[in-house]
Amino acid sequence: MIKPSFSFSYNGVPFDKLEKRIEETPDGFTVTLADGVRVECIADFHEEYGVTHWVNYWKNPTDSPSGQISDIYDCDVTVPFDPDPPVTRKNRQATWEPETFRVVKTTGANVREDDLSTKEVRLWAGQETESHCAYGRSALENFPFFDLTRKGKGVLVAVGWTGQWKARFIRNEDSCRVVFGIEHANFYLKPGECLRTASATVLEYRDGQDKAHNAFRRYIKDVISPVGKGQRPQTPPFSGLFWGGVPSSEMVRRWNGIISEKLPLDTCWIDAGWYEPLRSVTTATQSADWPIVGTWRINEFYHPDRYRGLSELLKKNGKNFLMWFEPERIHSDVEKWTKTLIKNDDGKDGSVIIALNDDEVLSDLIEKVSAVIEELGLGWYRQDFNILPLDFWLRADEEGRSGVTEIRYINNLYKFWDSLLERFPRLLIDDCAGGGQRIDIEMLSRSVPLWRSDYQCMWDCVPEANQMQNTCAAWWMPWSGIGYGPTLGDTYSFRSAYTGGIAVRTWEHTDPEWNFENADVPFDWARKYFSEYVSVRRYFGEDFYSLIPNSKENTSWNAQQFHDPADQSGVILAFRRARCPFSVLHAKPQGFDAEAEYEFTDEDSGRVFTVKGSRLLENGLDLTLNEPRSSLLLRYKKL
Repeated sequence: MIKPSFSFSYNGVPFDKLEKRIEETPDGFTVTLADGVRVECIADFHEEYGVTHWVNYWKNPTDSPSGQISDIYDCDVTVPFDPDPPVTRKNRQATWEPETFRVVKTTGANVREDDLSTKEVRLWAGQETESHCAYGRSALENFPFFDLTRKGKGVLVAVGWTGQWKARFIRNEDSCRVVFGIEHANFYLKPGECLRTASATVLEYRDGQDKAHNAFRRYIKDVISPVGKGQRPQTPPFSGLFWGGVPSSEMVRRWNGIISEKLPLDTCWIDAGWYEPLRSVTTATQSADWPIVGTWRINEFYHPDRYRGLSELLKKNGKNFLMWFEPERIHSDVEKWTKTLIKNDDGKDGSVIIALNDDEVLSDLIEKVSAVIEELGLGWYRQDFNILPLDFWLRADEEGRSGVTEIRYINNLYKFWDSLLERFPRLLIDDCAGGGQRIDIEMLSRSVPLWRSDYQCMWDCVPEANQMQNTCAAWWMPWSGIGYGPTLGDTYSFRSAYTGGIAVRTWEHTDPEWNFENADVPFDWARKYFSEYVSVRRYFGEDFYSLIPNSKENTSWNAQQFHDPADQSGVILAFRRARCPFSVLHAKPQGFDAEAEYEFTDEDSGRVFTVKGSRLLENGLDLTLNEPRSSLLLRYKKL
């Protein structure tokens, strides 16, 4: 397993040349500099998963300011990799030597068709590549997860920072150096000051990428994710999504319709627009006005009973209540309820962010949000973040303390969510942030991204992009969610959204076309396939295998396997795309017991067949779809 390691410069002197004392502690080690400044590395090791995790705490216990701390790499490890053969013509190298050293990067949540897709960067000795997020949002532009691999051996690396991180990967002859940290950090510590910086999570593997990523998924699910812990739900929700400006009386009527039609939605998702001072009554104006946020007071113009009737109906029928917030932003038309940060001196910022770097603001925020959660009995708290924070943070930094505002802001963001989880033992948190733009390992330890890309905000988002996004997300995360809608009756499209959680975007707004009772809804289809999804949802948190390389091309297949190793059951979900000329995909599913027999059931035809585990592992399985733009769902279980 990887040993924790970090580095920094102090008054311009590199770490390896500093006068320092390094002492082991029961849970890591401490570096003490000559002037008494300390860095405590708190580490934990999870041998079952091959994971090492650590986080660094910086302390100045003296009565004087510290020296200048710069070039901070909270992770600085060198991982051995065998040398690659000499470089020849690079345009041919990928053909005859496909397993030379590569850094696999993942595209962030950029509101594009290729959100959460992977890209391999080949590095030869003496070369390096870097990666960073954008504008202070940890999964904007690039995802903070990396796979360094060569011939079935490598490391998975997760950057644990919800602000502006930067990573570098330097390939040497027989190793790769991995470094990352907070991009703009260059500061001194005031007397008595203490703060934490980024965490590192590293998994070393020697038995292939599939096993490594499944160990990583299990680490998140078993060890750090709040899902399924204590009194919290075992899976993400299957939600009916509604705009906050739909009046409460109409909401109650629509939910009565959902319940009477026996649609197995388990959560009422209230999105933006439920708060003061909004007064818009049409879809167009509500869509334009929702950004006027900041009061977090229930809007009694829309909800004169303050959601009491809806809350009682949901509770009576065993449904959960989820509500959207964006408490870090205050619109310029709303009176500020706490201290804020500004971006420009001319006062023309428009929206501003709260000064969450201030502990008093943190206390105000905890109480303000907790009051609404408690009044409504929320099961899910959804936090959005539709503003780019980096310039606000840098503008607020004191001279000589670049990065400190961001560091304290992110420290308090973690404390805010930790306090909500402690105060409300049944609560789960949805991490939205403009649609998946703050997904990182720290946030996954406190929340679930139920809307992992705003690409799904588009009514005509293509199902193939959903397939690709689900495949890549499953490579890294056991639980996440997606938005689907509004077309009901299209099985290929709906199955393309199958993942840990789905928010169905039907009956969303106030217009008559969205009225549940008037809409031309294929209820028989909805009952069948909503129930199908619910019956297989648990598998999306189990082991995952991509059965064909992930592609966005409409001439290809997409095929995924989700396998429960505990009871040896699972599902295979496959799609033949609209322009794919091939009716058969030969796949090699994994995870089977060679000595066992497995019973497969085709959900569409009802066909049942059995296959020996050894045959599946050795020969694979032919998946057949005779029609383009069609899907296949196979269930299987060990006999």
